[in-house]
Amino acid sequence: MALLIAGLPGCQKKAPGPPPRYAVLRFENLTGDPSLEWVGRAASEVLSRSLDGALDGPVLPSSALGRLSSSLGSRPAVAPGISTQRAEAIVAGATRVITGYVEGTAGHLRIAASEEDATGGKSIRFLAATDGTPMGALTLLAREFSPNARPYLTSNQEALRLYVTGFESSDSSGTGDLERALQADPRFGPAWTLLVGATVAAGKRDEAIGLIAKAREQKLDPLDAANLAFEDANLRDDGKARLDALRRICALSPGDTALRRTTAEAEATAGEFAAAAADWNQLATDSPHDADAWNQLGYARAWSGDYAGALAALKEYARIRPQDANALDSTGDVQYMFGKFAEAAASYVQAGAKDPGFQNGGELYKAAWAKFHAGDKTGADAAFAQFRAAREKAGGGGLSVFEGDWRYRTGHEKEAMALLRNDTSPAKSQALTQLAVWELIAGDRAAAAKDIVAAGPPTATGMLIARFATLPSAPAAEWESRAEHMMPGPSAAGVRRLALGYALLLDGKKQAALPVWQQIVAANSATDFFSRAIYARLHGEKPKVEPVPDPTGVNEFAAVLDRI
Repeated sequence: MALLIAGLPGCQKKAPGPPPRYAVLRFENLTGDPSLEWVGRAASEVLSRSLDGALDGPVLPSSALGRLSSSLGSRPAVAPGISTQRAEAIVAGATRVITGYVEGTAGHLRIAASEEDATGGKSIRFLAATDGTPMGALTLLAREFSPNARPYLTSNQEALRLYVTGFESSDSSGTGDLERALQADPRFGPAWTLLVGATVAAGKRDEAIGLIAKAREQKLDPLDAANLAFEDANLRDDGKARLDALRRICALSPGDTALRRTTAEAEATAGEFAAAAADWNQLATDSPHDADAWNQLGYARAWSGDYAGALAALKEYARIRPQDANALDSTGDVQYMFGKFAEAAASYVQAGAKDPGFQNGGELYKAAWAKFHAGDKTGADAAFAQFRAAREKAGGGGLSVFEGDWRYRTGHEKEAMALLRNDTSPAKSQALTQLAVWELIAGDRAAAAKDIVAAGPPTATGMLIARFATLPSAPAAEWESRAEHMMPGPSAAGVRRLALGYALLLDGKKQAALPVWQQIVAANSATDFFSRAIYARLHGEKPKVEPVPDPTGVNEFAAVLDRI
């Protein structure tokens, strides 16, 4: 029998704004019987799947809680969800949580549940159901929440028990429990997903691929099929398939805001900026006071070419956080990307005025470059001087390299080289590396080689690339051979490509460099706009996005882009 304690669904008033997003936490076992510990986890598993699509908002799958845990035993069986999972649920996007407990009564099990506000803990309704079996009580409880509750993925209670036991096992016995769960019900998708994850965690790649093939012989729930597709794509290192699977999981878990963020970030990395913007827009719509969602939406729209839309998103960000200088900084970045340098300079100056300590004076650095590209050289020098003063006051190091880069790239090459030549600061090695790059640009390979040796052993990627680029001039094929010999193996592929790309450019071999930079662009994140700008200019084209100045450090090869 089932008992409704309070709060009939039909009597609830629908709140304005986005619909609620539910998460079902692990229930507590109050029976005193250790053999029933598994029922607490089973409650969250059964209710989250049965109620999804049956309430007035989406229900997060249990996999959304603790998504980063990929091995068995991620949560002790005795840990109550109310104390351990609430924070995870909020991070995953839940605005309502369902908690509860299991107790014995007259030879039956009574399972009680409370629906609460996720952050304030305010109780919304309390429901309970009693039956002779855990599966029966959970089925009745799901129907008390909604008459539209769906049957759970398995009707086999032993398969469910073994799955939960395997999920919460802290040793290898969990794998055996999962295998037995699948023997009891081969169509039980969550057990396949967890078994594959455990096999991957054990380093058994081929075995995991085989398990996925067996699982696909069964008729699985779409969410479980998508989770397995994601695992398969990871095992095969197939980026396109991985993103496709991630999107399917996201579509099937609409309440999981953490997953949607991950999807949006993956889409941006892949260069699918319009799709990323659509996901950030959904996040901002679902959580209209989430300033970060509006900020990320602004960037994604800018990267997709939607200038007006980007500014509109950032205007909303500024409305939500009127005292936040970052909203103005982001606006300046978008304006800079689109080559609207005067507007960008104004936004950066406003951001710096609103919060002088923001980015440790970095707004002034960005403003200086924006003014320079806008043709205001006097204003640019003044802004850079203010930046330098702010960094000096804050005790920041490496200013000589910043100043050298500034002077060199704004037309004062001799002054810049003299400044770095006389540098005695802890950044001396970086200064010598920068000198070597400039000397290569000027065609003085002997001086570059001397300076890079004086810089000492490479302690950063830029130093390693510069050291390689100072080798004697050679045909393109010889440069390729050197790169393979000096930086062998798959783990060095990224640095090897960059080193070869810069070496060919600095040796005057632009045509030979073009396919290398095409490879760099293909391999790197689509948000690496500096590499894309180099590739565009090698083609004689204007970059789609102007790389925004970085006030955290100097790119030793920035002048290479200027000279193409």
